[in-house]
Amino acid sequence: MCADEEKGMNIKLIAIDLDGTLLDDDCVIGEENRSMLRRALKAGYCVVPTTGRSFQNARYEIFKDFNELPYYINANGTVVTDAKTEQVLYTASFPRDVAGKIYRLCKEYRTYIEPYAGRCAFMEQEGIAHLYRSGLPRSYCEQLMRTNILCSDMEKIIEKGEYPVSKFHIVCESRAEKESLKARIAAIEGLYPISVVEQNIEVVYQKKSKRDGLEFLSDYLGIARENVLAIGDSSNDVEMLEWAEYSVAMQNASARVKSAAKYVTDTNNNSGVAKALQRFLNI
Repeated sequence: MCADEEKGMNIKLIAIDLDGTLLDDDCVIGEENRSMLRRALKAGYCVVPTTGRSFQNARYEIFKDFNELPYYINANGTVVTDAKTEQVLYTASFPRDVAGKIYRLCKEYRTYIEPYAGRCAFMEQEGIAHLYRSGLPRSYCEQLMRTNILCSDMEKIIEKGEYPVSKFHIVCESRAEKESLKARIAAIEGLYPISVVEQNIEVVYQKKSKRDGLEFLSDYLGIARENVLAIGDSSNDVEMLEWAEYSVAMQNASARVKSAAKYVTDTNNNSGVAKALQRFLNI
């Protein structure tokens, strides 16, 4: 056994991105990844989905048969939830006036607007057609439809909802419109929009990221960063890969993501997560 693998026995918490990482291109967990997750959980590792998706979507769409997962980090690290009690333990949100400004800008374009608040993500009927015309995989779109909450008064949710909005996921029909909208959002003080696929814009307040949610949960559980493994593939994974002591990028990741990680595994379509866990965990 090599020195890196011996060190890997110190891992206690495993943060795993979903799209492009644990999920294959059809947005499902392959059998090899599924089996390895169950082995890791049975061995006592704290496995935490760490994703841009909402808690409702990750828990009841992707992991509906994984009741043993203890915590979820969602909405690009801006929400942390106890899976057993469904209590929101941490949230980092926009000031309501800033969230309203983002929403009104989006309404000037052909967009699917998906604000995240607490455990849920919301959508409007008129935006659904824009989502399906964007070119994103139909399987992904259908997963969102099954768990997102359809609302008739989005401004009320944003400005007066029980939970402040912590993330916007915006999907544009047109690449030119996306670039225009992204530039206008970036001009708002404290906002740094990113795109993880060609069609989308993801916005959180200031520079919050998956690292913030992961760092909160690690502190909450009394687990040092030296005992954390993070696995991801996209630009919204970079900060957590840089923070965790053990970090793995997918082979399908960009050069920037690979440079942020200490190890590169196989692709998301070839059980890269399972292969990384096999390498680093004592199972």
